[in-house]
Amino acid sequence: MGIGYVSTMASLQKLYLRYCQQVRDLGVHHIYSMRKLRCLSLAGCSQISPNALCGLNRLPNLAELELTNCASATQAVVSYLRDNMFNCQVIQ
Repeated sequence: MGIGYVSTMASLQKLYLRYCQQVRDLGVHHIYSMRKLRCLSLAGCSQISPNALCGLNRLPNLAELELTNCASATQAVVSYLRDNMFNCQVIQ
């Protein structure tokens, strides 16, 4: 089952993809449509670009974003997300 399928679950509020090396930018683009998502973990996902991470600011209800050990979660990316996602705790 891919992220494209999971993204069709409109009422999903929590998604944990920790250390899933198959997650890439295209998968993250599918996550952008998950407007009810409140908690997302991409910890250890090393195939995601900084641009894809920055796009997560499209999730208006996100309250917690875990990016621990995510190679693209540079200080600049984390700062951008914190500055643009006021109600979200970004965990680095």
